[in-house]
Amino acid sequence: MSWDSEYDVVVMGSGLAGLSAALAAHEMGMHPIILEKASALGGGSCYSYGLIWVGANHLARAAGYSDSRDAVVRYMRFLGGGSSKEGRMLAFVDRSPEALAFFEQCGIRFRIVKGVTDHYFDGAPGSMAEGRSVEVEPISGYELGDWRERVLLPPVSSYNISAEELVSWGGMHTAADWDPAIMEDRRRRDVRGLGVGMVSGFLKPLLERQVPVRTNEAVDRLVMSGGRAVGVETADGKRIAARRGVVIAAGGYDSNPDMVANYEGLPGYESMFPDSLTGDGMVVAGEQGAAVGIVHNNLQLFLGFRIPATSARASSFRLAGIIELCSPHTLVVNRGGERFANEAYFQSMGPRLREFDGPSHSYRNLPCYLVFDSQYVAQYSFAGLPPGSEMPGWVARADNLDELAARLGIDGTNLCGTVARFNEFARRGVDEDYGRGKELWRLARAKGEDGNPRLGDVVQPPFYGIEMHPSVVSSAGLEADGNGQVLHQRRRPIPGLYATGNAAANNEFGAGYQAGLTLASSLTFSYLAARHMAQDR
Repeated sequence: MSWDSEYDVVVMGSGLAGLSAALAAHEMGMHPIILEKASALGGGSCYSYGLIWVGANHLARAAGYSDSRDAVVRYMRFLGGGSSKEGRMLAFVDRSPEALAFFEQCGIRFRIVKGVTDHYFDGAPGSMAEGRSVEVEPISGYELGDWRERVLLPPVSSYNISAEELVSWGGMHTAADWDPAIMEDRRRRDVRGLGVGMVSGFLKPLLERQVPVRTNEAVDRLVMSGGRAVGVETADGKRIAARRGVVIAAGGYDSNPDMVANYEGLPGYESMFPDSLTGDGMVVAGEQGAAVGIVHNNLQLFLGFRIPATSARASSFRLAGIIELCSPHTLVVNRGGERFANEAYFQSMGPRLREFDGPSHSYRNLPCYLVFDSQYVAQYSFAGLPPGSEMPGWVARADNLDELAARLGIDGTNLCGTVARFNEFARRGVDEDYGRGKELWRLARAKGEDGNPRLGDVVQPPFYGIEMHPSVVSSAGLEADGNGQVLHQRRRPIPGLYATGNAAANNEFGAGYQAGLTLASSLTFSYLAARHMAQDR
């Protein structure tokens, strides 16, 4: 069999899953290469907030936090809701602290993110107030040399801060209040935090180790020999050997309309991720008989809206769950003009978005709409605009709620009644319907902490509204075992083939969602895949 080039490990994708797989492979004595189909590195990881959730980790112990394996297992079982795979879940629980320490020894600088609780603290068994969320310390893009311009940058959100600062400074919707001198200095020095900083932090040691990284290099198919993955063939016909294994770390199918329709089926879906995430890993592995797992009732379901393109920037999708939806003077209603969940807590919203109404043969709460008033516009950022900005023309505007309802196509009588009831809750500081403001987990806070800062009446015209769209982190992925090995449909490992990150089914945590689990899973199973390949002689 002839090859254009040969390596020990071929990694598809350059998000955290791919970068960590290559770094682990190199440190274990193997010769890896990273193939990225896009022109820039990082994929969906660059759009994240960079939180990595690891229970009972060494950083927490050193900082004086008290945690235990038993508590982590109980919390993970709660999150799974009966749909997680026990063996893979235990592999994650037991090996994620080991993986975190391993990558720290590789030169990655991690630190605890203070102020971030477990999502279900303190109502779930094993939950903790603090200590399990970590992040990569911010890094200057200039440390990447010629690769500085080759990391994907998110189109809207600022990335020049750490996750801990994001929380303590109030969240993305209060960006106008951040110290302008600090932010200008960081932009000048190209200080990178959140997902961009995490990707840059993992890229730096790979560049120092001279690990080959190729952009604009799409994998078209796997090369098999005797049932084993022995390499890949790229879209331009190059054949690259993988003596130890191929790692599929190319993310999910979030930007592939056909696969989204097949696995998600939500009307009005919009991708929160780059266009390059088209399920390539599932396609090439599926051709070799790989099994696909589906996480039913996946709570990684969010709401957002599309920002149209301008002469200065391309169209982008803005997640609103921890920005607009958790701010006062906002609410979300369905086309019947009714609220249906706690807007500020997307774990509450997700299940309600999937409700299907039998008599009408339609989704009960999709489409849905964000409604807000001029108080919100004056105090907070909408779509990344500074507070007090003129609302763009693509946002519906009216001087009264009846007129706004007519423009949005929702029931005006119900909307007026819903807003009146919501306003009464805001005045009393208690949301009697859905408990908005009681949730302890948050990445944003409202200005002022008196009363219930998540509420705020919607009374000041003009009123505004926009249709919201569901966006999901892939519910389906390749089935993989505790070593990251891809499983055949006959439930045996496919030799030489591994999957990590969102390319793999997230059945280690099942239906539940905890910010930082997907990135922690990427680190853990990339590390375990490299270990398995290093031992597979």
